[in-house]
Amino acid sequence: MVPGERRRELLDQILYELKHRAVRDILICCVDGLKCFPEAIEAIYPATVVQTCVVHLIRHSLKYVPRREREQVARDLKPIYTAVDADAAQAALEAFDDK
Repeated sequence: MVPGERRRELLDQILYELKHRAVRDILICCVDGLKCFPEAIEAIYPATVVQTCVVHLIRHSLKYVPRREREQVARDLKPIYTAVDADAAQAALEAFDDK
């Protein structure tokens, strides 16, 4: 069995066990970068909103930034993900894009 298939099978077992133990719904699930995790959750709990953790998103995006600039880019990203609402986040994103 391929490691990814084994991981998915294990996640399916865990989620099925949760459902069997009376966890009826999961409204929002914040996951790390594990590729098969969102699919496993949606298979057992189809109404769940699955999103990737902001820390993992930032870490992933910083892989494309030169090492000497990562700290500054991370600081520049903070106003986007700490914005009070979508409009403020959009404005912060535009300011980041201009920079």
